[in-house]
Amino acid sequence: MFKPRRPSSEPLIRTFPLLAHLRETPRAASKREHIKIGFQNWIVSYLLANAGRVRPATPARFAPRVGHWSMIEKEAHSLAPKDEMLRLVTRLPFQARPLLGRIDWETAIADYAEIDYPAWYLQPQHSFPGGYLCPGAALDDRAAMEARYQDAHPRRSLGVRASMAQLVPDGARRVIDFGAGVGDLSSAIAQARPEAQVLAVDASPFMQIVGKRMHAKIKNLRWIHAFAEGLKEPAASVDAVTISLVLHEVPDGIKHALLAQARRLLKPGGTLVLCDVPSDDLERHRGAFEPYRQEWRSFDPDAALKEAGFADIVRHELVAPQHQWHRTAHA
Repeated sequence: MFKPRRPSSEPLIRTFPLLAHLRETPRAASKREHIKIGFQNWIVSYLLANAGRVRPATPARFAPRVGHWSMIEKEAHSLAPKDEMLRLVTRLPFQARPLLGRIDWETAIADYAEIDYPAWYLQPQHSFPGGYLCPGAALDDRAAMEARYQDAHPRRSLGVRASMAQLVPDGARRVIDFGAGVGDLSSAIAQARPEAQVLAVDASPFMQIVGKRMHAKIKNLRWIHAFAEGLKEPAASVDAVTISLVLHEVPDGIKHALLAQARRLLKPGGTLVLCDVPSDDLERHRGAFEPYRQEWRSFDPDAALKEAGFADIVRHELVAPQHQWHRTAHA
């Protein structure tokens, strides 16, 4: 089991000194663009520092690694424009948030067995110290997705999820959602296919704690606390597998392991539903830490699916291509 070291007692990002930024070589950027980025960095630093003060405390068992705040700070102070991140952040306060009641995190996580968290997972994803192993990431997940996909669908991210659920075949009776997070896609599938048993798999107990409260009324939804690539479910035992917005957040080896696992679990002719962001999306959303940004730029989903043994690869245009791409394939 990963044994975290205590982070610094003052997890604050220094507000970036604008003059220091302006002393940097502008490179290809114009002076006006360079000044704009300097101001954006100052604003992003201010927002992240204040968010760090108000986020709920992470239980000691999952204290983030030392160095997470410096990694977040480095990304916030990069010379890349922060237009998309600031657009997202300014939308966040206007998103509806589920009423979850008070959560005693120490008590809630006691119900979850300890699992080994590999180094690739222990990153400050999306500029959360601890990444997905912290309450703040789970509490903000729905609002962040709603803000992110505000322009993609009339019902925002929940509408996109509902559209994805329709790609799961009508006759599916057992469906596994890899990297389910708080379970919005899992829930949409369970409601669209009420005869199916839907398994939401995620390694973060915080995501599952929030997800179980949000989707408590969905009776054909079950949760599994595990890494999807390590599932011991029998081979050829499920009708459909979904992997949504997961591959860009894992290294290349895990991408291929997830696709291989999906191929193993699916019955002959079973359906894989795959969704993620465009290859340049992580560059457009600079300011939030993404550990596998460079690997994502070169990822080819069609080639990866063929390599994993999938056939009948079909592209679906559920939303405009600048938001997401979607594929279905068969085992």
